[in-house]
Amino acid sequence: MFKMSEERIATMDAVLTLNFDKNGKKNYIGGATFIEIYEAFMKNKKIYLYNDIPEGMLYDEISGFSPIVIINI
Repeated sequence: MFKMSEERIATMDAVLTLNFDKNGKKNYIGGATFIEIYEAFMKNKKIYLYNDIPEGMLYDEISGFSPIVIINI
């Protein structure tokens, strides 16, 4: 799955992450999605988040990817 994701990201202009609330966590981004965002960053692709960056352990890392937030709630 990760290899296929990496290959697909290489052909795209941008990545859109639909980070909705999940199991009580606001703007949730899971591990696999984080890896896809990282791959996009490493390939100099634009990164879009549907909602704000989630608070938590990876906030600084995701902020460092300079994502474009579509809806700022």
